[in-house]
Amino acid sequence: MKRILITGSSRGLGLEFVKQFLEKNNRVIASSRNPHKYQDLKELKDRYEDNLIITELDVSKEESRNTAFENITNQFDKIDLLINNAGIRFGGEKYSDTLGKLHKEDFNKIFIVNSAAPLLMVEKFLPLLETSDKPVVINISSSSGSIARRLKKGGGFSYSSSKAALNMITKALSVELMDRSIVIVSLHPGWVKTTMEYTENAPLLPTESVKNMIEVIESLDMKDTGKFIDWQGNEMPW
Repeated sequence: MKRILITGSSRGLGLEFVKQFLEKNNRVIASSRNPHKYQDLKELKDRYEDNLIITELDVSKEESRNTAFENITNQFDKIDLLINNAGIRFGGEKYSDTLGKLHKEDFNKIFIVNSAAPLLMVEKFLPLLETSDKPVVINISSSSGSIARRLKKGGGFSYSSSKAALNMITKALSVELMDRSIVIVSLHPGWVKTTMEYTENAPLLPTESVKNMIEVIESLDMKDTGKFIDWQGNEMPW
């Protein structure tokens, strides 16, 4: 039985991770900004009362990270798997990520959530990861963060650059944590139909994407640390 902390767990990929890991008899900490508002999490709590912990966590706020860490350490002496899944597509209320409509505030918000927060989560929860026999950190990235694949399409500046930055953070962390035997990878879930904007025509459902990602996660070892891979285990171009 693994101890697993998942951010952004109220819906989409995060919620599906919670479901499938619970089905595998793991202890799961489902965290999000307002977790108690969501009926799906309530129903999972009723079904998996002993194995599911629901906690409030805004990954972009230091005070919230600190409070979540205190609450979790009161119940767990280790974290085997941290999945940094929380992310946002746009920094503002409307899509304005094109030349002529760019705003510094949008960039600030999306980089804090998508790039800086996963790093700060690892920093905060490192003491619990270090006590695991086989600690793993998964940063949910995107093919949009691949510089090598950006050949024909412009725009999408804030989201794609935030994911490219996340990939660099993954690589840098893998080197930093190598001597502590912590595996850390960037994982592209594929184009998945979720509640996130502009995924209506996506070919993958969360159930399929997460099932495959879990298979990839369970196969990881130290030879994989620092890699950028997709939901089928294929290495992605940087």
